[in-house]
Amino acid sequence: MPSIVRPPVLALGLVVIAVFSIPAQQRPQPPVFASGTEVVFVDFVVSDKTDRPVRGLSAKDFVVKEDGKERPIVSFEAFAGDERAAPPPSDTKAAPPSPPVRSLGAAAVLLVDDGQLTPTQAARLRPDLKVLLAKMGEHSGSMALVAPSSKVSVAGRLPGAAASVAAAVDSITGRRFEDHSTFPVSDAEAIAAARGDPQMLARLISRFMALNPSLSRDQAEALAHSRAIEVAYDARMRRELVYGVALLSLDWLAGQPGRHSLVIVSGGFARDPEDVRFNEIVTRSLRVNAPIHFLDVRGLQGMGRFQDVAFGPGLSRDADETPFAWSDAAEGSSGLADDTGGMTIRNTNDMGKGLGRLLDTMQTYYILGYEPPVHAKPGFHKIRVEVRTKSLIVRARRGYFDGAQAGR
Repeated sequence: MPSIVRPPVLALGLVVIAVFSIPAQQRPQPPVFASGTEVVFVDFVVSDKTDRPVRGLSAKDFVVKEDGKERPIVSFEAFAGDERAAPPPSDTKAAPPSPPVRSLGAAAVLLVDDGQLTPTQAARLRPDLKVLLAKMGEHSGSMALVAPSSKVSVAGRLPGAAASVAAAVDSITGRRFEDHSTFPVSDAEAIAAARGDPQMLARLISRFMALNPSLSRDQAEALAHSRAIEVAYDARMRRELVYGVALLSLDWLAGQPGRHSLVIVSGGFARDPEDVRFNEIVTRSLRVNAPIHFLDVRGLQGMGRFQDVAFGPGLSRDADETPFAWSDAAEGSSGLADDTGGMTIRNTNDMGKGLGRLLDTMQTYYILGYEPPVHAKPGFHKIRVEVRTKSLIVRARRGYFDGAQAGR
């Protein structure tokens, strides 16, 4: 029976997924792409310009390339919901198709990054999460809900576990509070300033002096340095918590049948040039064949953080946030989605609709297989799936590693 596990210490959340134990009749191993692999399988989603999944396509509608060179498609399957939507077409070199059977459903981890959510965002999110879980309960598969800062970890087989997982949603609370001090610094600003970016430091100095008229420039400069280091450290700790749970989530998905998906529900985290684990997350996602989706809970983009009655009148353009501050704040999390073939849902107040679009993506997809060329040496090999209909969009993983120790 699924249960809520409340570990006594977070320890960066690394214990959360370890408690999952879901019986399954089939537990396929994650794909291992070593030298001599005969067929590389790629699962992908096709959508129209409104991000609605497209069904009914066949192998002849696609071209797959490895490292820029087209490869013949040797197998093809299309899935819609719990059923195979179409058998492999007869014009490929695939082995004789197996008879249509019910798919094993989807396996998904919903990782609620409660360390990046404010209490208000978490409260607004709960009803939509419950609706999504109810919809997921109408399909077969496995799912897990994890919120590390709230010490929530629940897993089960669908449809039976949907109610138990949904009950855990009420335990999720936001742990991040907006900075309303007169020394405000965003995560992205702090990371840049802590690395010595002179333009960002100048921006923070101007802001601190505008909001605190009694400060001298030397005092503002010292405060800008110290605040940048403080905020950057905190941002990196929150990101490391998410990374630890994400890696364990991907390990759990590797043992589940069906299509794999990791959905990160968060206010997002900034890109960090010193982030050495970003590629590790992307690599693990590619090996498990699990796209990472990102649902941005910040809602519709409005005016900058400081364009209000408290701050707006006193800040010049050079002291305010940069024009791209809103996207910079979540560039790291949206980058994970881009690199793993996942979807980013942002700039919307309708979280339920966004989660519904993600559910469609998990249930309607295609799988093709192709024969890779012989590789002279280990390394990262780029994959590109193209659809012949120009108005359609393909989301697929960007490549694979040939050889266990290959780097990107």
